[in-house]
Amino acid sequence: MPTPGHTAGSISVLTDQGDLVAGDLIANSFFGLVPGRPANPPFHDDPRLNLASLRKMLALNPTSLHVGHGTPLDPDRVRRWASREHERLSRLEAAGRIRARTADETA
Repeated sequence: MPTPGHTAGSISVLTDQGDLVAGDLIANSFFGLVPGRPANPPFHDDPRLNLASLRKMLALNPTSLHVGHGTPLDPDRVRRWASREHERLSRLEAAGRIRARTADETA
């Protein structure tokens, strides 16, 4: 499934067993040095689009998330992280540190 945000061509795969191969939608802290702790990869083309893609994948109720760097992540822990990340990005937008999204971009 297309999951843009990290890069335009990013995809994720959900197996019949419920494993989500999420690539770089999410990472383990410090590229796997802190296993099981969700974190942002070092960059995203569009952090808010990436978060929207991650939430779309979490809505499919995967049993685990396999990331590009580090051990698999627990979906519930990633959901909690995603909620905090949403709040962080909203604060940055309100402070003018990231560009506000247009109506076309949020649709």
